[in-house]
Amino acid sequence: MFSHSTYTHTERLALRTISAVADDRWKYFRDVGLWPLVVQLDPRGWLENFTPAETPHAIRLLEGFTYFSNSIVEQLFRASFLQASQLVVQTKGNYLAARTEWSDFLNDVYVVRVTGEIPNDTDSGFAFARLARDILQVPQERILSPEAALAKLHSGLRGKIIFVDDFIGSGRQFITMWGRFMRMANSGSFESFSRLAKPNSGSMQFIYCSCIATSAGKEAIRSACPEVVTIAAHTLDSRNSVLSNNSDLWREDMAVTGPEWVESASRRAGILDLGGAEGDWRGFDKLGLALAFAHGYPDATIPLLSWDKAGWKPLLRKGTL
Repeated sequence: MFSHSTYTHTERLALRTISAVADDRWKYFRDVGLWPLVVQLDPRGWLENFTPAETPHAIRLLEGFTYFSNSIVEQLFRASFLQASQLVVQTKGNYLAARTEWSDFLNDVYVVRVTGEIPNDTDSGFAFARLARDILQVPQERILSPEAALAKLHSGLRGKIIFVDDFIGSGRQFITMWGRFMRMANSGSFESFSRLAKPNSGSMQFIYCSCIATSAGKEAIRSACPEVVTIAAHTLDSRNSVLSNNSDLWREDMAVTGPEWVESASRRAGILDLGGAEGDWRGFDKLGLALAFAHGYPDATIPLLSWDKAGWKPLLRKGTL
């Protein structure tokens, strides 16, 4: 990487000024709990990867980077779930009537975690199923695994199924789960949500709640899973991608050079072009995002922020978020 001893005196002064301003901002973010400790998020170490000419772009990327602390994630999830309830709770002016409708809603809903394309015990859906129980008071017996939900659907379940997760990127994870044949709980038979949804569409509602979603992912799910209503507390589009010339992240004078710099810096770091597959320099499905949650970061976040090979210092460290 680049040693500060190789910089000219003028470059060192400029870097010192920029870094001091940035340090004050990062310290404030930590003081108010918006950013975690340095061991989890290391902006100063990450900046040491870049040349003086690259530093303005690197700092701008840091300024546009979004970190969602646990408390913010909880609020986003609550907002998304409450949006789902608005499909049912129609009474807005009468508090007691609205409470009754909310109670009826909780007694008529089943919460199901979303599993990855290869399901495993680290899927983030587990955490959000627990949040539904602990924060929104969904009864434990109403929180189901996908296999248990399929068994209930197969036996004639009526009501609403709300799928929960933190992030919708390409939408591929949910689409895969929706169509995957799984062994139903307490049964040797296999079924899929897509096959059971059609005959149950008149008596069931299927809702997918997430904290953050991309507009592309929501559209992909709408097209592939028409029975599912997708709700997110916040939706991202091309303006949130570091690869886009109309990105809100870059200043107007960086609209072209910003995306170009992400590519050149990624290539110098050794991050490959994998056609949008996991590990691609543009992030999964070429979404080019710059975000992380307290519990981790999605594959759609560009690897330039987490790369730790060949002496590269990562901003995001796996296993510490």
